[in-house]
Amino acid sequence: MCLFRLNKYYRFLILFCCAFLVHSTSHALPTFSRQTEQPCSVCHLNFGELTHEGRQFKLTGYTKGKNVIPISATATASITKIQNTSSSVAPDLFLAKNNVPMIEEANLYLAGKYWENIGGYLKWTSSFANTNPIYGSTGVQTGTKVGQDTFLDASEVRFAKESMIGREKVNWGISLNNSPSVQDLWSTSPVYGFPYRTSSLQNAWGIGQFGPTTLVDGGLNSQVIGLSAYAMFDDSIYLEISDYVKSTPGWATIATASNFNTVSSGNNPYWRLAWNKHSSENSFMLGTFGMNTNLVRDPFVPGSAKGNYFDYGFDTQFQHITNTHSYSAQATVVYEFVNWGGRSVGRSHDNQNSNLVTIKTKATYDYLRKYGTSIFAFSSKGTIDNLYWNYNPDPTVITGACNQNMSLLTYCSLSGSPNTTGSGFELYFDPIPYVHIVYQQTYYQTFLGGGQFVDNSAGLQRNASDNNLSYFYITVSY
Repeated sequence: MCLFRLNKYYRFLILFCCAFLVHSTSHALPTFSRQTEQPCSVCHLNFGELTHEGRQFKLTGYTKGKNVIPISATATASITKIQNTSSSVAPDLFLAKNNVPMIEEANLYLAGKYWENIGGYLKWTSSFANTNPIYGSTGVQTGTKVGQDTFLDASEVRFAKESMIGREKVNWGISLNNSPSVQDLWSTSPVYGFPYRTSSLQNAWGIGQFGPTTLVDGGLNSQVIGLSAYAMFDDSIYLEISDYVKSTPGWATIATASNFNTVSSGNNPYWRLAWNKHSSENSFMLGTFGMNTNLVRDPFVPGSAKGNYFDYGFDTQFQHITNTHSYSAQATVVYEFVNWGGRSVGRSHDNQNSNLVTIKTKATYDYLRKYGTSIFAFSSKGTIDNLYWNYNPDPTVITGACNQNMSLLTYCSLSGSPNTTGSGFELYFDPIPYVHIVYQQTYYQTFLGGGQFVDNSAGLQRNASDNNLSYFYITVSY
């Protein structure tokens, strides 16, 4: 088990938590609780998983309850540790802030009821985990900066109504949002699926907690803007149709997650269909979703290819929720097919087409809506693509993701395969409302094709288990 020495950081984390606890207990509660006059446990099983009541609140446009000032804020302090850094030329640069306590992120929300039938969930994120990119003599990027420091995170504004068709109730509405699936109701969607929080440093290090993932699985977060029309028929059948275009806002207050955006300005449609069943303490969902996305070539990456991405997935969720013992389970599988175009063959990809299949599963036990544990597993399997995934030490090569000039990847494959598998667990504790304490551990059985892969900064081999991740964090809401 990959553990890090928490005793070194108790003072830092306790002081952080206490400062916010004193502040939050003497001021207003977060938006949704103030509005509904209900504790968070009514709408949430844990930090990120909605109950049936929570899904109804979101379905009706966040408008149930009284009018309040819809402002909330959260802050997260954390420690992230990767098990082994020995293969890096300069671990303090390549894996910056490893095993260092830090204030990781702050969020400001304008969320809740705006008008009678209009509500929303607007979230601004400020990341303190970003490090400026540093390039070694071979051109390999080391302290990678992922996205902007402050941006409009996955957000939406809804218009929602309830109507009757004969004797059947229909909840319907329109969502204006900047991230496909942010409007979804279940805890299996790409934006709100497990884990409900990951370390910002993982992406900055080029790891990604679950290895290679499909584009629809968060790759378009805060990069697009779209309009969704949805309807829930008799709390049973949910249908949604959406269309997205490239987001290029001119205002800093609605900045995208990344400065450069390769999403096509044309149509990028998304769809969602789900069957929902709720009865007393139990609820069950079986659904499907999909998206077709066009990306243009990245002009800053020599030899990069444009791509047409077709993603579709299937998901399911079960919940048994009481005030004492609660259980839930989720599973999602996503299939992705990419057409890179003829010009990519022999330059940046082995073939014109490739595919990737990802699977994520999670099961949770919660006691007293206060203590909980989750176990999870994941798998990514895809087409072998030596030109893209393989480590290439030749300094004259400028194409592919693992070249030594303008490399896109921190880690590269020995076999040209993106296949990654792993599992893990999470322990959480909510000592009082609006304080969430979590320890999360991820283990890798394979990474980028097998039990070994290459550190692109030094050309040295690493074991899959070297990337095992420990993540401890405290999130406080106000």
